Formats: sequence, C-alpha cells, structure tokens
Amino acid sequence: MAVAGFGVLLLATLFQGSFGICFKKYQPFSWEAFWALFSIIGVLLMPHIWAFIGIGGDYFSYLTQTPTPMLIGGALAGFFWGISSIWYSRAIDYIGVSLVTGINLGLSNLLGSLVPMAILGTWPSPSVLALILAGQAVLLVGVIVLSKAGFMKRAEQGETEEPGAGDGKKSLFMVGFIMALASGAGSAAINIGATASGTPVNIAVEAGVDPMMASLLQWCVVFAGGFVANFFYALYKLVKNHTFSDYTKPGCGKAYGKVLLTSFVWFAALGVYGFATSLLGDLGPAVGWVMFNGLALIVANAWGFKDGEWKGFEKPKKVALIGNAVIIVALVILGISNGM
Repeated sequence: MAVAGFGVLLLATLFQGSFGICFKKYQPFSWEAFWALFSIIGVLLMPHIWAFIGIGGDYFSYLTQTPTPMLIGGALAGFFWGISSIWYSRAIDYIGVSLVTGINLGLSNLLGSLVPMAILGTWPSPSVLALILAGQAVLLVGVIVLSKAGFMKRAEQGETEEPGAGDGKKSLFMVGFIMALASGAGSAAINIGATASGTPVNIAVEAGVDPMMASLLQWCVVFAGGFVANFFYALYKLVKNHTFSDYTKPGCGKAYGKVLLTSFVWFAALGVYGFATSLLGDLGPAVGWVMFNGLALIVANAWGFKDGEWKGFEKPKKVALIGNAVIIVALVILGISNGM
C-alpha cells in the first residue's frame, strides 16, 4: 500500500511542480481578470467536479451531514490560505523571491506535518518522530541552499534582494519577513484544514465510498474559504483597475483556455495528493505533505533548468543542483520514516 502511495504522490508532485508554467502568457488578460476566473473554476468548482466524478451525485449529502462548526473550521483554514497567497506575492516585492521561497517552504513543511499529527493524534514512536524531524531539518538545508543559489543568480544579474534604497529599508525588510512567515503558515493551512475536514470523508467511507475517492470531500470544504479570499480580492482589483474589458479583448480565447488548463493542473496536484495520503497510512498527511512539497520543488527546478533560467549562471546552477541533491536525501529519510 505504501509503495502505491509513493507512486501516486509522485504523480501529484508532477502536477504541483508544473503548476507555475501555467501562469505564463495568459495575455490579454490582466492578473486580476485571470485570477477571478481561476478562483471560480479552479478553487471553487474543480473540487466539486472531481468529487462528483469520483463519488457520484450524492457526494454533497456527505457534506450536509457534517456538523457546521467542522465545515466552518476547514473553510477558515482555506480562507487563511487565500489571504496568505496575497501576502506571499507582496513579500516577494519586499525581500525577494529566493528568501521568501525558503521561509515559506520551511514553515509550511514544519506546520503542515506536525499540526496534522496533533489533530489526528497519530504521534509516531520517538525514534520515528526523530527521523521525521531529521528529514525536515535536511530538507530545510536544501531549501536554504536553493535560496542561496537564487541570491547568487540575482547578484550576477546586478540585482539585490532589498527594494530600493534610503530610509525605511530595514522596516520594509521586517514587513516582508513577517509576510513570508505568514504565507508559510497559510500554505500549511491547506494541509491542516484538509486534515481537520476529515468528518465528511469518514461519513462517506462509512457509507461505502472508497477512502481514496472520499478524500476529495476535504477539498470541497477547505477551498470554499479559499475561494472567498481569492475571488473577492481579484474582484476588488478588477473594479479598481477597470479591467473587466479584458474578457472581451481580441485574442482572449487562448486566455480562457489557459484558465481551464491552470485550474485542472492546480487542483489535480492536491486531488491526487489526497489520494496518496489515504494510501500512505496514519502518517500520510504528515510525511506526505513534506515529501509533496520537496518533490514538487525539484520538479519546478527541473522545469527551470529546461527553460534555460540558469543559462549563463554556472556557479549558481551548481549550487542549485547541490540544493536539489540535499532535498533528495531528505526525501529518502522521510520515506524510510514512513516505512518504519
């Protein structure tokens, strides 16, 4: 079962690591025009479409049987994730993408694995927990090395990680640092919210639904809140920037297609990840989340190498390769811990 779980997890990371590619070239849409549609199709509708296909037309009844406080709790976690995605983009403006990525992924992995253990009450033996924490520490080292490669590349490009010069630089750095921490907690909130939204999943399983398919119900709960945060912020930007006309611009047909592709790839990553956690056993939501993020980072870097993002930056490229190698070591450690 665990072997199958790791295979499914690998598929999920391929989707997750490839997701960033979908955000390129969606013109003539503005960001807000693209994001508003993505929020509707990807964040709100896609979880229900998958649940309908995987479970059947009565999937919604399992949600309505769930106590309202539990639904609200999961949705609030999703709402926090939606807010954090905005903080993430703002933090990049203040302290740079390399540092933000390292902070975000490190905190997301830590909270996104340990909090589900507490929620589920599935604390492993001290030796297994020590191995999980060791794997996390090694993964964090890999992320730091990748961040260093990003710093080196930006330095060779003549760029800096700090915005502008003059008074307020330190305060802006602190604002960006705090936003990066918050975005990491928000990223972890997806996994925490999904774990806390296990009631409709359990109800469906008791009714005879396959556990792997029943896992789709958790995303219907979490991303109800995520939709609210993302859509209404995009709507605010549409109104503020007067960009509703983007939806009728010449050549917008390709942009509509890009929204559909992005929505599918984005949710496929999480939907298939949910399948993997159901196959990985009690520690699936904890160990699986760390491996999901780590492997996805490797896939994303592979796309970056393929697209020539590191072309002409040989020293930073070597450092980035070392970072990926360290992450692979961390994933091996975590894989061993899940099999103990």
